[in-house]
Amino acid sequence: MAVPPEFIEDLRQRVPLSDIVGKRVKLTRKGNRFTGLCPFHSEKTPSFSVVDDQGFYHCFGCGVHGDAISFLRETDGLDFMEAVERLASMAGLTVPRSAPEDPQRTRQRKAALDILEETARYFQAGLKRDDGRVAARYLHGRGLDAGAVGSYRLGYAPRGGLRAALAARGFTDEDMLAAGVVRRSDRDGELFDYFRDRVMFPIEDKQGRVIAFGARALGDAQPKYLNSGEGPTFSKKSVLYGWVQAREGLRRKLPLLVAEGYMDVIAIQQSGVATAVAPLGTALTEEQITHLWKLHDEPVLCFDGDAAGQRAQKRALERLLPLLQPGKSARLAMLPEGKDPDDLLQKEGGDGLLKVISTASSLIDSLWTSFAAEHDLRQPEQRAEFWQAVRGQVRQIGHNQVRTAFADEIEARIAAMRSAGRGQGRAGMTGPLRPRVRRPAAGAI
Repeated sequence: MAVPPEFIEDLRQRVPLSDIVGKRVKLTRKGNRFTGLCPFHSEKTPSFSVVDDQGFYHCFGCGVHGDAISFLRETDGLDFMEAVERLASMAGLTVPRSAPEDPQRTRQRKAALDILEETARYFQAGLKRDDGRVAARYLHGRGLDAGAVGSYRLGYAPRGGLRAALAARGFTDEDMLAAGVVRRSDRDGELFDYFRDRVMFPIEDKQGRVIAFGARALGDAQPKYLNSGEGPTFSKKSVLYGWVQAREGLRRKLPLLVAEGYMDVIAIQQSGVATAVAPLGTALTEEQITHLWKLHDEPVLCFDGDAAGQRAQKRALERLLPLLQPGKSARLAMLPEGKDPDDLLQKEGGDGLLKVISTASSLIDSLWTSFAAEHDLRQPEQRAEFWQAVRGQVRQIGHNQVRTAFADEIEARIAAMRSAGRGQGRAGMTGPLRPRVRRPAAGAI
């Protein structure tokens, strides 16, 4: 739904641009403008200028130019409406809609956000209670320091007490059910706390609001991992865990990794050599890929080095290819078999992770090698099937120029394979024919 243009203009006037930029850049006043180091490129001499009266910023070094909304979009990875809502919150205003939302739905969503925030605080306090000591020891044993625990707002859900605590704050059972923090028993219809005796991982949206929870059992309870159900605040297919914390790492120009689990994300971020996000127990969706590219032009997707990881890599390829755009891609990294990023960091430290990042394959190399591995390239009919398969994948690329560029590269590789086959002769073709796979240099991100 559209926002009236006059409201947008009013927002720009109400919130000084220097207040917004000043949260990210150390600014120095010079007359009627402010200067500082550009947040969009590396520099030693300030060339970034902010003019409050006119409501724009400009960098004389890289040429970037924009207003408050574009600054929030670029630095925080927000879309237009999210940036408008952030700016309105700073101004203490409510965003008007040209077509009003359902009042009941709006009220329920606000109540759910309030409940989830109170619940996150309750779980955080739980780590410091006597019954939370096991959870605190678990997190410490996984190598997490107090900074990481605080940054990700980790907590402990006790065996009971949340419903009563929320009721004491004035929240109704109906709203607690909608927020997903309590459930109704199928046996007797009584309400119970959904998360009990678990380490808690709050899931935040792009604005840092708690919208759901992930949980890990401490004992033998099943399932071992438990997530909030979908509701007024949460849609699993569109959320990436660790978004807010990843933004901070990207401001330090760190590579962005896509990991599998909560602990992997936190361990990577804590390492200081990279930053990370994770989908929530599913393969990457189209929405999540679009969100990833708002954070980084070329994220690195990490996969286990076993057969399941190789299958997951192929599925990711097939999901990514149709969405490629000029300048938007990804690289794929295979971890040592039997190790996840958390294991790797504990055994080899940041250097081990950097090695994995430096050997990550481009999408076209991954496409070529993953499909080649499924064929005996000594056999002509297998080579023909392989060529047909990779050409078919290239045809799935939606953007015409990207599709043409991929097709040119694939045809060049097929021509090289044909030439190698003719040079060897049929008798000499005793092994798979594959062009040399080119790897990006370390630190290429």
